[in-house]
Amino acid sequence: MFESNIVMVYLLGILLFSYLAEGYIYSLFSSICAVLLYNFFFTEPYYNFKVDNPDYIITFFVMFIVGFITSMLTIRVKTERQQVEDREKYISSLYYIGKKLLDVKDVEDLARISSEELAHQLRANVMVRFYDTSGEVLCNSINGEDMFQGKDDLAACLETYQSSSPCGHGTNLFPEAKAYYKSIISRNGVLGVIGISLKKDHNITDDQNTFIDVVMPQISVVLDRLKISENQKRVQMEMQKERLRADMLRSISHDFRTPLAGIMGLASTAIENYNKINDEVRKNFLQSIYDDADWLNELVENILQTTRFEEGKTRLDIEEEAAEEIITDAVTHVKKHARRHNIYVNIPDEIILINVDGILIRQVIVTLLNNAINYSPNGSDITVSLYREENKVVFEVKDNGPGILPEELEHVFERYHKSNSRNTSNRKGMGLGLSLCKSIIEAHGGRIYIHNYEPHGTIVDFYVKS
Repeated sequence: MFESNIVMVYLLGILLFSYLAEGYIYSLFSSICAVLLYNFFFTEPYYNFKVDNPDYIITFFVMFIVGFITSMLTIRVKTERQQVEDREKYISSLYYIGKKLLDVKDVEDLARISSEELAHQLRANVMVRFYDTSGEVLCNSINGEDMFQGKDDLAACLETYQSSSPCGHGTNLFPEAKAYYKSIISRNGVLGVIGISLKKDHNITDDQNTFIDVVMPQISVVLDRLKISENQKRVQMEMQKERLRADMLRSISHDFRTPLAGIMGLASTAIENYNKINDEVRKNFLQSIYDDADWLNELVENILQTTRFEEGKTRLDIEEEAAEEIITDAVTHVKKHARRHNIYVNIPDEIILINVDGILIRQVIVTLLNNAINYSPNGSDITVSLYREENKVVFEVKDNGPGILPEELEHVFERYHKSNSRNTSNRKGMGLGLSLCKSIIEAHGGRIYIHNYEPHGTIVDFYVKS
């Protein structure tokens, strides 16, 4: 009974040793040691390895077989449990990364999240670089130390993109590189490259490589989705532009019809009744024809300038200009058809010089004055002011008309927006004036604002840097 208890204790020792150790070599070693120790301490003759009783040979053999098999089974269970835990962690990591990738908003966000998550999971320095269709770098994100700018690393990264073959550290291509590079491939070709620099100069393991291979398709799918989304937005913008062009053509035909009909009617009347009308009437006819033609000319200029700004073809002719002269030229231009309004100018005594395109700034002031004339009743006061505010030069046009409805204030600078609530004249423009003013001022690095003031009226001010 005593010997059987000793045998069980030794088997328990083998089991514990096998559980704490790793590998079948340790299992074999522990089984042999247990048999030798049992022979040394508990069989006659004691304290040596001699065996007087042949029956102990069978006991030792059975102890060795049972201990070895038991320890092997223990190690296998432990290994399988570790594999299950690793697989669970692996699946959890993939789920977490996939969930985060679904929330990306653009290509830069995708590169940043991909580099962060891969660096966290692999415990390495990671670079994610995406390319456009022409082979230029679209965006680049590095998490950790920047180990990717060396000559060998740059060459390995480019080779990976061009050949879609793994390059860099641990491979036959550019083995002197500090990082391992792998391409991001979709059905449309290579989209980018991932660079991984493990700490302590280790090579990528098979498990890490498998993990990267599983994450890669997720990144490529999200990248394809982003590109499709961008293409859809581009198509929608083109469709919107086409609709705007169609609306503009319809608006042009409608807005041109009234002044052209007036010009043709007045000219026809003057021709048919030339000998019946006096000089004063002829002068009024000619003045009306000139006003309508001048309005048409201004409308055409706005259309042309808007088209140039849309296509990016407008180049600013920046020169040093006197702000007072720009205001004077603009007021002189509009006074021809502002005989029923009072225009006042407030300018400082000092000469204010600004670096602007004088013609375009003058056009902005003319547009604002024409709006004030058209949208305020006869006899109204219109004031043009100029003043400094820190390092800015502010232009202001104020009228005492009916003002703008609060719900329209945020839309007045939108293209083709027309305010029907306060137009007091029979001239309704295309809604390009304020939109064009905004484009001109922003091209100069300034801002333009519009707001009402009490008791009634509108103030439009804009600034440029002096």
